[in-house]
Amino acid sequence: MMNMVSLGRHYCCISSQFAEGCPDDHAKSIYGENLYWGWDSEDLGNLDKYGVQASKYWEKEFQDYGWQGPTLTQESYDTGIGHATQMAWASSNKIGCGAKNCGVDPKNGMNKVTVVCQYQEKGNTIPEKIYEDGEACSSCPSSSTCEVDSKLCA
Repeated sequence: MMNMVSLGRHYCCISSQFAEGCPDDHAKSIYGENLYWGWDSEDLGNLDKYGVQASKYWEKEFQDYGWQGPTLTQESYDTGIGHATQMAWASSNKIGCGAKNCGVDPKNGMNKVTVVCQYQEKGNTIPEKIYEDGEACSSCPSSSTCEVDSKLCA
């Protein structure tokens, strides 16, 4: 079973609020979370492009570090796939993201942007399954249906 993820206003709000502080580390939160930092020597402009960059960067972890199976182990987590596995966590069904122009970073003199995405349900619990093996939609909860095109529980 893998849930279709949809945008949740609450998660957008809390992600945006956390991003406002230009964090350098994860929130102490009950939600799953991915962070991304980007730097540019040019004006940052519209921050939407950094959300796209962040999601591509997180997804790329599977290509860079591999996918070792449906169960998250400490060994697989330690390879660097934690952002990607949170994105793919089967029971996660809501996401919200926020981005903040954090101004010039004194460490490198470049403009810094912080992107925060928070998820419900929180993933990356070792040693739980990222997803269940099996036929698509075979274990959808009774409160959901199988979305035909994506084969995800919606």
